[in-house]
Amino acid sequence: MSAIDIHDLTVTFPDGTVGLSGIELQVRPEEFIVLIGASGSGKTTLLRTLAGFLTPSAGHVAIGGRDVTAVPPEKRRMGMVFQQHAVWPHMSVARNVEYPLRRAGVGKRERGERVDRALELVGLGGFARRRPDSLSGGQRQRVALARAIVADPTVLLLDEALSALDEPLRDSLRRELVTLTRREGLTTVHVTHDRTEALAIADRVVVLGEGRIQQVATPQELVSRPATAEVAAFIADATLLDATALPVAPSEVMGSGSTLTLAVLPHMVEVLPAGADGIPAQVRSVLYDAGDWSLTLDALGTVFRATVRGARPEVGDPVTIRIHRPLGYLT
Repeated sequence: MSAIDIHDLTVTFPDGTVGLSGIELQVRPEEFIVLIGASGSGKTTLLRTLAGFLTPSAGHVAIGGRDVTAVPPEKRRMGMVFQQHAVWPHMSVARNVEYPLRRAGVGKRERGERVDRALELVGLGGFARRRPDSLSGGQRQRVALARAIVADPTVLLLDEALSALDEPLRDSLRRELVTLTRREGLTTVHVTHDRTEALAIADRVVVLGEGRIQQVATPQELVSRPATAEVAAFIADATLLDATALPVAPSEVMGSGSTLTLAVLPHMVEVLPAGADGIPAQVRSVLYDAGDWSLTLDALGTVFRATVRGARPEVGDPVTIRIHRPLGYLT
């Protein structure tokens, strides 16, 4: 069980590009943290810096109270799983999994016992002699996971580890991964570009943008109270409006400043028949979403998201929308 403490972490690349700027983050022991953000937001840079593959320009990283800022990756007691399986095809499953133990000089008998246990934990008991080319994509990713945990790491790092898998295998492995980290008491940091995945598996979500932390919150807090208009747009498909652009009901205002931006989340948009009292709109797209219909709506040149139940709306249908209590951000 290890906490992760990140203080004032900055990474500047040789060409002057700032990858991370002043990152402050504390991860509790056994917590499952998910890093998410748009491409170039800094999530992979942060993970690679935690792993020791990148050296920070400033700041510190501590694992379990030990400063590891200058400690090489192989001495940080971290397991890491990448998007691509990185399983060596010329080695058996057992040889793949035991590789970190061989490098650490662990004896043959103990290696065998630990490999067997790791394979059992990831659901591959009895696969030790198999070759990777005889396994499915999900099984190869389980081999990579077993290799990451076989050396009893204190921290598990996952870099888009499930994104190469197809559903429903991805959903199944996602559930197994959360169960495994809970059972083994692993502190876990997971990078993903999938918002649904982040909200489904995280204890807390870290939203990054332009190398800075935009918000750290539980999934419930993140969806119900995004800290900024940009987070609302990224996480919840909010439509961002100038406060004077649309006559709406009173909003909940957060922040301080003089310029107001409204964030209209899908659940704040009520869809009514054409001709009702409200703002005229037209259905632009319709997608089925677990019993509901997810719509995009064009209202006076502005696109909104909304969710409705019942009969399927059709693209081009005229409707009326009402906006209820959008979030207001003073900047």
